[in-house]
Amino acid sequence: MEEAFNKLKNNRRNSVDNLIKWMKDSKIVDGVNVTEEKARKLFENIADSKNVEIEKFQEAISKLATEQKKTVEEFTNTLAKEGPKFLNAAFEAASAAASTLKDTLMTK
Repeated sequence: MEEAFNKLKNNRRNSVDNLIKWMKDSKIVDGVNVTEEKARKLFENIADSKNVEIEKFQEAISKLATEQKKTVEEFTNTLAKEGPKFLNAAFEAASAAASTLKDTLMTK
């Protein structure tokens, strides 16, 4: 999980929105037991929602695991397993957005 998080951070994609998306893709935020609203509340006291530190993310995962009577290891393993798929999707989306922006600028 740390490796995937660090890749997000290195590419400036460690925002609350991206972390919530990762948790949703990993089924940690399932919309039933853990809603997106509940997960977002764990990040309320983050100074910069666009640049979440790994310690704060781990703290959020730990709280969710405790609330769900699961271990932190279960959640981190799930995130680690989903990490490469999530990273690929996030980077492809960013690349597509950059390409669209470039095309738009070129036509003006």
